[in-house]
Order: sequence, then structure tokens, then C-alpha cells
Amino acid sequence: MAEREVFIDTNVFTGIVENIQNAAASCILSDGLLGNLKVMEGTDTGRKMNAILKKIYQTQDAYRHETSDSLPRALLTLRDSMIEQDKILGDSLTVEKIGGKR
Repeated sequence: MAEREVFIDTNVFTGIVENIQNAAASCILSDGLLGNLKVMEGTDTGRKMNAILKKIYQTQDAYRHETSDSLPRALLTLRDSMIEQDKILGDSLTVEKIGGKR
């Protein structure tokens, strides 16, 4: 019996997205170093280096959030849209059986 469906295998796609999400969530720089930088506050170079390190930590937090939350959500929305389009395409097919048994 012919079915009006087209299938997309999204398991691999979903697995990749979950791996990205998990890897990004675990990328956390220890901020313990920031507490030990007071010794560098006594020099111009030390103050500049402290400011740079603080920016690195802020950037790392933003990167981790985007990569572990926003990006996976967008990619899974894309996956769901592909599945919906696949369903629409499958439903629009007309399959005719000609001749004998299959």
C-alpha cells in the first residue's frame, strides 16, 4: 500500500546540535585568576591587563550563552521547520498504483 509520506532523518542533525550545546555549556573559564590580579593593579600595564582579562571573561560568558542556548534553539527550530515542510510535501504527493501486485 502506497503512503503519502516523505521522510527526513533528523537524528544525526539533532545529535550534532546536542553535542554543540553540551560542549559549549561545559566551556567555563575559572574566574579564580581575577581575584589574584590585585598585585598587578600597581602598574599601568597591570591595570590594562586586568581590564583585558575582565573583557575576556565577559566575552566568554556571552559566547557560552549564544553557543549553548541561542544557537541550538535556532538549529532545532530549523530542524522542526524542515520536518514540517517534509510533511507538507509528503501530503501533497499523489501516488498511483498501476498494474499488478507490489
